[in-house]
Amino acid sequence: MLELTYRRSLLAVANLPPVAGFVKRFGWRLGVGRFVAGEDLDSAVAVLKRLDEQGLASILDLLGEFVASPEGVSAMVQEIETALTRLASAPQRAMSVKPTQLGLGLREGAIDTALKNARRLARRAQEAGARLCFDMENHPYVDGTLTIYRTLHAEGFDNVSTVLQSYLKRSLQDLDDLLALTPKPVLRLVKGAYLEPEQIVYRDLAQVDRLLREMIYRGLEAGAHIDIATHDETLIRETEAFVRGAKIPPEQYEFQLLYGVKPKLQQALRQRGHTVRIYVPYGKDWYGYYSRRLAERPANLAFVLRGLFG
Repeated sequence: MLELTYRRSLLAVANLPPVAGFVKRFGWRLGVGRFVAGEDLDSAVAVLKRLDEQGLASILDLLGEFVASPEGVSAMVQEIETALTRLASAPQRAMSVKPTQLGLGLREGAIDTALKNARRLARRAQEAGARLCFDMENHPYVDGTLTIYRTLHAEGFDNVSTVLQSYLKRSLQDLDDLLALTPKPVLRLVKGAYLEPEQIVYRDLAQVDRLLREMIYRGLEAGAHIDIATHDETLIRETEAFVRGAKIPPEQYEFQLLYGVKPKLQQALRQRGHTVRIYVPYGKDWYGYYSRRLAERPANLAFVLRGLFG
């Protein structure tokens, strides 16, 4: 309960205009560079290359969400296309996009615009030999995101994936629905980091953990490819024991961790023979992402305060 209170309180403070203005002005002095690869694509690609040298795969993410104008959507899609073109020469190619970047947040024609742009980017990703993941944003966009994924899956795009968040009460049913697809889906499973209305999420963090564990096991047993996106070392150890006991082939899953978070764990998992993929965000619109990282763990906020006060 204390952890949940901390997260909600920090996100509420982060939304205050004076706080947001201060952090946006001094963010790089406040440790943004620990969690964000840079504000431009060149900086991000340099990080991808360093990770590859360390034996780590990566998934690139252009920051920016809740895009509300057609002009903003067009600019986002063009920038993502540019990034996918660059990924053609990068190792372990993958990119994550948010459906509101593709038009899902528009007032008119949202789903049609988002689907059109999703197809466009999925084709470009195919040309680059890259996987494209439709990330999950907050609850108003869950249905639209799943519609985008299901539609492209039905159209034969085998290089797309999507995300489910275990703290949403609906996610277990969503998982079962997706596991009925043929061929089996590719899913990233996470706990969830957005500040959501209490009636649609589980408040008990232990229950969120249990549900993520259940979703991972259920997905693997069903034959889906599961991206296990967590820094929870207890859950990771339990999953390692599960895949050994159930004889899950290593190509059916991977562990995903955030750039700048628990680098020793990243290497330990790699040394134990797992595929480890690092989520690498970049771009000028980093504030929302950075706030959620600070809200996830008090240790992250402590890191920032040490940098601020010496």
